[in-house]
Amino acid sequence: MTIFEPDVLVIQQTKNLMKNDFAILDGEGMQVAHVETGGSALGRMFAGSRQLTVFDGPGNPVLQVKDTMTLGRERMEILDGQGRPVASLVKRITMFKTRVTVEFQGEQIDLIGDLWDFEFQISAPDGVIATVSRNWSGLGNALMGKSTYSVRLAPNISAGHRLVGVGSVLALDLIREKQKRD
Repeated sequence: MTIFEPDVLVIQQTKNLMKNDFAILDGEGMQVAHVETGGSALGRMFAGSRQLTVFDGPGNPVLQVKDTMTLGRERMEILDGQGRPVASLVKRITMFKTRVTVEFQGEQIDLIGDLWDFEFQISAPDGVIATVSRNWSGLGNALMGKSTYSVRLAPNISAGHRLVGVGSVLALDLIREKQKRD
């Protein structure tokens, strides 16, 4: 099974000072992919994680999320496994709440809900493509820097929308970690 098949993905995150890695499981608990932190160790120490790559097998990248350096708004690029652009994610500046949008093939996709507590929907013009919710993984795991959340993808969505869904969740995690450091 690959990341492109299950409608439920469970993302288990493990983070420490130098890494922000993830295991991606299907709804039955079988690992279908893993995520590795990219960039130099020195760069991660000073700027934090700035690049994540999803692999669905050894040496087989299927998705990349890159933090693009900008002044002002947070911007992330979602790329396919070969590094070709798929979508771009932007944190919008609003008066009272955080708004995050994704530009994908001419359509605007919105992340709606409580983004920082990972309880939100990813909504395209034709409907919801994914629902994301945080799962309690236990006090011991929380103290060890581990967290878990599930991504419920709409049935029969395109491979591109699937990449946008998973990439948006990972990009949002990078944004959240940067805000904690600042």
